[in-house]
Amino acid sequence: MEERIYSVSEVSLEIKRVIERYIPPVWVEGEISNYSVSRAGHVYFSLKDDNALINCVMWRNVAGSIPFLMAAGMRVIVYGDVIIYTGQSQYQINVKQIRAAGMGSLYLAFEALKKKLSDEGLFDPEIKKPIPLYPKRIGVVTSISGAAVRDIIEVSGRRNPSVRLVIFPAQVQGEKAADTIIQGIQTFNRLRNVDLIIIGRGGGSIEDLWAFNEEKLVRAIAASELPIVSAVGHEVDYSLSDFAADYRAPTPSAAAELTVPEKRMIERRLGDYRNRATQYILHTINNRHQLLDNLALRVSRQNPVKILKDRFDLIATLRKRIHQAIRSQIDQSVLRLKDFRGTIRALDPKEILKRGYSLVYKEEKRQLIRSVKSVKAGEKIIVEVSDGVFKAGVKTVSDPNGGG
Repeated sequence: MEERIYSVSEVSLEIKRVIERYIPPVWVEGEISNYSVSRAGHVYFSLKDDNALINCVMWRNVAGSIPFLMAAGMRVIVYGDVIIYTGQSQYQINVKQIRAAGMGSLYLAFEALKKKLSDEGLFDPEIKKPIPLYPKRIGVVTSISGAAVRDIIEVSGRRNPSVRLVIFPAQVQGEKAADTIIQGIQTFNRLRNVDLIIIGRGGGSIEDLWAFNEEKLVRAIAASELPIVSAVGHEVDYSLSDFAADYRAPTPSAAAELTVPEKRMIERRLGDYRNRATQYILHTINNRHQLLDNLALRVSRQNPVKILKDRFDLIATLRKRIHQAIRSQIDQSVLRLKDFRGTIRALDPKEILKRGYSLVYKEEKRQLIRSVKSVKAGEKIIVEVSDGVFKAGVKTVSDPNGGG
């Protein structure tokens, strides 16, 4: 027979056909290594043991349904088809299901998701909402047939029968558990028919409680506008829901003890408030009586009628004094005016003329003659006396000091 020569692609395709046709889907256990996530959301990793390594691919639609956060070093069990990547003649597992293998792997998944969500701030104390002190209605999201709901009902009825419990039946274990718990939280937030929400269940293994560690449930708790109390398992059990909730109760019974106010305590507190209010009112009334007594004493000591009369008398006295002061000022002003008139009259030249004096002017310029040196013989002059003027002439000029 003639020997056939195959191309590389033909050999690779033949290997792919044989393997993918004759090897059925398998379960494979191993440790995760070379873990990475593409921008499209596809997950690539390898499974290894002491002697071998197998590459794995998990497409985005499968990766989005994983109930835990994968991390290098985790031991897992995967289910899928063995396929061949012909471009490099490599075989790998197309993962369709994945489970954590053993306590160690679940713990690694728990810690990895806890760190991721903590870094995002979902557990920060600053975003915690206060638990109402006196709720009227409390929503409970749990299994309707579990011990947790019976404990909550028993404790609530014993502490305060007037507080109503609204139960939302949910699965608390299994693949659909997280989805039903989320549905309960969202329903109460939409209806706003309760004051707070309790989520939880009784104790169990870490696998049994794993629904309360799923990322989608933790995010739903953090996004709730109503306060949430997480009560998962026993006191030693911690879930990621505990960290995201506004308050963590160690058990469902403790959650009821915390959220349902005790009726007798409320009655005692109301009695205290009533006594304090009564004492305050009596104290206020006594203070007002004392104030009225003091005011009455002041009124008796200071009669308003007498005070008004004194004020009117003072006003009358002040008015009289003002009138007297004004009259005195007027009289003094009149006297000063008379003095001014006398002085003016005494200094008036015409008044002097009435006593026999006269004023002599030169006729030409009507210039007052003050000295014999300012006139000459034959010069025309005007003489002013008290009742008129007349003209005259100078015959001679003589100097009283002996001049000609």
